[in-house]
Amino acid sequence: MTLLASPEGAPPAVRTCAERLGVSVSYLSEAVKASTGRTPGELIRQARVHEAKRLLLRTELSVRQIAGRVGFGDPAYFCRFFRRETGASPGDFRRGGGDIHHDHRLPSIARHRSPA
Repeated sequence: MTLLASPEGAPPAVRTCAERLGVSVSYLSEAVKASTGRTPGELIRQARVHEAKRLLLRTELSVRQIAGRVGFGDPAYFCRFFRRETGASPGDFRRGGGDIHHDHRLPSIARHRSPA
């Protein structure tokens, strides 16, 4: 996940990831989908949600500040995105203590392998 890390906190776009790797967007998309069963966009959204959850649970930052840190200029859009991805508003997630590690709505990015 180092590729998704950025100093600004917000994961980069798929195009930026492809450029960093020196491959085309279509090649990256195909390789990631074949390896994980998910698209690069899905993985980037998951990284954004994970970082937002971490900030909600472990900091006193406002929802507006967290929205900016995970790449959303519009806090209202961030709230809609967060609710769509997690089933809870950022405020409800923070008040409820949240579950940063086991969001069962999202499948694992790890590929399940059969025992050899």
